[in-house]
Amino acid sequence: MKKLISAALATLLTLSMLTACGSSGAPQSSSGQTPSSTDSDDSFGEYVELLMYSSGSSGPDTEKAMKHFNELLKEKANTTIKVTCLGWDNYENQYNLILTSGEKADLMYVNPNLYSRYASTGAFTDLTDLFPEYMPETYALFSEDELQQARVDGHLYVIPSYEVNYNQNGIFYRQDLGEKYGVDKVDSMESLEAYMDAVAKNESNVRPIDGNPEQALFQLFKSYYGFESIAGSNTSIVMVRGYDDIEDIVAYPFTEEYVEWVHRMKDWADRGFWSTNALSSTMDPWSSIQVGTSAITQANADGAKNMMRTMGEKLPNAVCDYWSLANLTGYSYADPVMQNGYVVPASSQNAERALRVLELIKTDQELFDAWMYGIEGYHFDLNESGQLVRPAAGQDPAKVNTHSMSGAQYAMRVKGLMREDAGVWEGYQPLLNQLNSMSVPNKFGAVVLDYTNVQAELAAVNQVVQQYGMPINVGIVDDVDAAVEEYRAQLESAGIDRLVEEVKAQMLAYYEANGIT
Repeated sequence: MKKLISAALATLLTLSMLTACGSSGAPQSSSGQTPSSTDSDDSFGEYVELLMYSSGSSGPDTEKAMKHFNELLKEKANTTIKVTCLGWDNYENQYNLILTSGEKADLMYVNPNLYSRYASTGAFTDLTDLFPEYMPETYALFSEDELQQARVDGHLYVIPSYEVNYNQNGIFYRQDLGEKYGVDKVDSMESLEAYMDAVAKNESNVRPIDGNPEQALFQLFKSYYGFESIAGSNTSIVMVRGYDDIEDIVAYPFTEEYVEWVHRMKDWADRGFWSTNALSSTMDPWSSIQVGTSAITQANADGAKNMMRTMGEKLPNAVCDYWSLANLTGYSYADPVMQNGYVVPASSQNAERALRVLELIKTDQELFDAWMYGIEGYHFDLNESGQLVRPAAGQDPAKVNTHSMSGAQYAMRVKGLMREDAGVWEGYQPLLNQLNSMSVPNKFGAVVLDYTNVQAELAAVNQVVQQYGMPINVGIVDDVDAAVEEYRAQLESAGIDRLVEEVKAQMLAYYEANGIT
């Protein structure tokens, strides 16, 4: 049976066109030979290749960058890491298959939603004692109050990133295309719609949103109506109806707001704002905008800053701008401490090595730079202030591609080691100032939900969302009202009422225990 499960997983990974972020085996030296283990730190013991899974997509140059990184890591710790990015569109289902099949994995990226879903199920190694033992410098960065946010029944299963970030999303867009057709700025739902309409009608080679638009539209939906995600999830169907009405916890497809919204999405889809085959697209808007086929993508503040730099390299004639969705909600808040993190799956035979290697990367600037930014002298140089100049001097920006591993890099962040880009987007600091001035306490992001009692319902509901909900969410159904009716019926059959009841009970207990009103 285990062989059958492993074979099924391998088939799924192939059919899903997953992108391996790292090289496929042990790294090679410049002579083409595997580096000798005699050059390594003997304290790490025999050679180990760690297997890591991450959400998101990888960049075109990541294999090259990871070969360089693994040469360094092999020398310093007799270890290499193979990172596989699972994409954005179906990574949660693939996580589930990896974790429930016992497939070999040593490290996995998690966000609050994934952590809540699996921390209480035995899928992750208990790191309560291992974290301080094998990662003492990283452990010391966090206060006990911060680590308490990530504890489940007193146990810690995650190594959080160490950063301060505002995760509210926004719309990153090609302003030059809007100005071309009389829409000078996107700063409201009305101007966004006018912008997309102008691009759809006048640009033959650019779609308003090229690739799967589902996540960008979901962020718009939440912000427009004021719904709040629980446990930092960007996908959970159970949400709080509003920041000031914290006990009103609902499954949003059963709300009037949802019906109104999906009628609008049907209109947008019919007007060609995205492809009718968008849900099966192998590209996402983040990648598409960089090659000039999408006018829009979504990003948080840091993402917008990085995209400004990337667009300056990839499409230097494009003029871009950013509209934060905090302007819709009227407030912002900082991420919880475990917004991004690593877990060690229970299937790992290398928990100690995985933690020791994470500690090394998170405390060694050379390794950290290689993981986050690529090859010095090729992907980047450092100026006198230690800022990144990308690409390196003498390199052709058109030929030096992006090194990106999405979640695998988000979880590695350490505030003291992160580098700023030279010539950073001039709008970045004003954006941070705005978000900071609007900041309110994060009432919902730090909770860790225990789905033990509703595992069957959760799995069934997620399947219904994939099959029935996503086509409605992007407007590619013939009859919206009939589709919503069928969607709701399927959710009820899957056990949505019991799932909402369980989440609500835990949230009310969390509010009471933490004095949240």
